[in-house]
Amino acid sequence: GNFVAGNGFKVVGAHTDSPVLKVKPNSYKRAHEYLQVGVECYGGGLWHTWLDRDLGIAGRVIVYTGKEKFSQRLVHIKQPILRVPSLAIHLQSGNERSALKLNKEDHLTPVLGQIA
Repeated sequence: GNFVAGNGFKVVGAHTDSPVLKVKPNSYKRAHEYLQVGVECYGGGLWHTWLDRDLGIAGRVIVYTGKEKFSQRLVHIKQPILRVPSLAIHLQSGNERSALKLNKEDHLTPVLGQIA
């Protein structure tokens, strides 16, 4: 029915965080002859599920257009170009697999390619 002062009301709210790996502004990384992309983890992710999956890139970038001007552009690379590798299962013991503890800064850096 209609609102009557003194009846009260109910408020329902929700909030979700979609876990994502955000590319850092200075994202160039190189380790063990691999070109990597520096990322930061956002949201409460089950990060072990990101291992060994193909990843694309999407988002907004700022580009220099000349004469001290900048422009925003949307980027969406649908094809997989990144991967967060894990150690092959046969190189780990059962105890190591069950005790997997990821360091987000070191273990979730995607690989872009191999440096020739």
